[in-house]
Amino acid sequence: MNYTYTFRASALQGHGRQQERSRTIIFVSPPRTVPEGLKQAAESEFPWAVVEEVAHIDEAIRIFPDTVSLILVHKELVADAERRADDLFRFHPLALTALLDDGTGLVTAGGIVASKLLRGVLPIHVRLEVSLSIMAVLLSGIEYFPRAMLESLAKAAVPPPQEGPPEPEPLGEVPVPVHLKILTKRELQVLRLVERGLQNKSIATDLNLSGHTVKIHLHNIISKLGARNRTEAAALYRGGEPTRVVH
Repeated sequence: MNYTYTFRASALQGHGRQQERSRTIIFVSPPRTVPEGLKQAAESEFPWAVVEEVAHIDEAIRIFPDTVSLILVHKELVADAERRADDLFRFHPLALTALLDDGTGLVTAGGIVASKLLRGVLPIHVRLEVSLSIMAVLLSGIEYFPRAMLESLAKAAVPPPQEGPPEPEPLGEVPVPVHLKILTKRELQVLRLVERGLQNKSIATDLNLSGHTVKIHLHNIISKLGARNRTEAAALYRGGEPTRVVH
């Protein structure tokens, strides 16, 4: 998984060391689901923040001694958090709420982006320094979503190909009477247009031919079919059992 931000929290630390433990980070997660090392590292990395852990959303909906800046919700409790979103906003108006992602994919990318509560993702199945860097981004109020998640959303947004109109039947497979198989593909094309009532000039335009070439094709058609004129050749085109000429 690719990550957009990789900087450390030094800018936040410089200001924070002058104000010992003035902000709160809340982990909302079932017992023993968040690595102890991550919580300890967060308190060390952000010495101006108190790290609290609660097992239920209801326990996060209360006044804490210090301003809550970040609420990290485990994926198993996201549904409860969504239901209590208004209460969380009321008690912690300055907090950014993000998903604790352990990489198992229980919460879909579409569900996260559509959420009225979640404004980011904190992966906890990656290297500790990566998780801490992303936590620093979230603490600064910047929304963070992994690139892989955004790519999956982009793919899902592409509409499936629509069923288009059926392709026109190739001219080489035009239904014709069996006895017309003696004609070439081009002669069949010319005769087909003659049967429709087109004059030589129009046939030449439709087939991108010269008028002289159309006359030659028409002469050959009449000769091969034993017809007396173009009208009789057109009548022969309409007669007989249809088949398909394949070249």
